[in-house]
Formats: sequence, structure tokens, C-alpha cells
Amino acid sequence: MTRNLTNTTVPEQLEKQSLENIYIKYYDHILNYGLKLYPNADFVKDCIQDLFVKLYSNKKLQNKAHIRAYLLKSIRNLIIDKLSKNKQLVSEQLISFHMIVDENDLEQKMGNNDEELLLLKKLLYSFDQLSENQKQVVYFRYVQDLSHKEIAEILDMNEQSSMNLLSRAMIKLRKLIQSDFKDRKISEQDINKNLILLLTPVR
Repeated sequence: MTRNLTNTTVPEQLEKQSLENIYIKYYDHILNYGLKLYPNADFVKDCIQDLFVKLYSNKKLQNKAHIRAYLLKSIRNLIIDKLSKNKQLVSEQLISFHMIVDENDLEQKMGNNDEELLLLKKLLYSFDQLSENQKQVVYFRYVQDLSHKEIAEILDMNEQSSMNLLSRAMIKLRKLIQSDFKDRKISEQDINKNLILLLTPVR
């Protein structure tokens, strides 16, 4: 991504400009997902840089229907590959979806609303009870706003499996949260709103 435009042909200049626009548009999304997989900002940022250098060299974004899904899947694979080479990861199954949240930050967001703060904390605990695939499907659907087709592409499954995982995850979340709120019916909208608050992309 550091190659001088003055030394390239017109088609190459247009291609590089397009890739730079994609980098700017999706950087926060890729960084946020990368940090969920491996919470080390410097490492993940290096992986993103390597990804785009590779994309520019190999021209692999041509004819990709779902660019963001392709980028998210690519950063996941690159993180796994780098950790494996560094002997920090024995197998792909050992990489887990992290949701690191500062409780002081939650309290600032909720102010004096103790009930909503309790709901947020309960959701944080409940989310951790989901399977790895369920966590990622929920994240991709409600935070990254991806279609089930795109989610299936990232996680190497069919669309129906993605839909089934999401449905089971939401049922489990609602059941776990509802147990602490006897006088209030927890809706899917309550869960969606607070999931976005917890998992919102880095800015």
C-alpha cells in the first residue's frame, strides 16, 4: 500500500485507489472483528496491513460479490495462520471470540439507570455462555449487519445453519436474561439494542 502512484500505469492507479477506498471503508469493521478473535491491537493492525498488501499484490478482490465478508474471513484466516506460525495457537479450534468490556465504561453509558445496567451485565454474562459459532453469528448479524449468506461464507456453513444458530442463540440469551427479570418481559429488541452497545465497532 506504500507504492508510489507516479510509477504505476493508469489501470494500476485506479486499482490502488479502489483498494485504498475499501481499506478506509472497512478498516474499523476488520479491526473490531480481529480484536474479538485476538485482543492485541498491535498484532491485529499488523495483520490488517499484511492483508491489504497481499490483496494489492495478488489482486484477489476482483469479482468478489461480498467484499466485507471476504475481508472478515481473510483476517480471521490470517490471524490463525500467524499465531500458528508463532506457535501461539495449536489448532484453529483454540481461537475464541472475546468480548472484553470495561464495566466502568458500561456504568458511564448507562448513567444512573441501574435496571438497564443490570440488563447489560446479564447480557454480557449470557453471551459468554453461547458456543463460538453462536457468538460469531450474533455478532455478524446484529453488529456487522451481514446477511446470512455472508455469514455462511465467513464461517464455512450453509445459510440455513447460520439462521438456525442465530435462532437458538437468541432463545438462549432471552431465557438466561429473563431469569433475572421477573417483573419485566425481555424482548428480542431489548437484546439487539444492548448487543450493539456491547459489541459496537471501534471508532
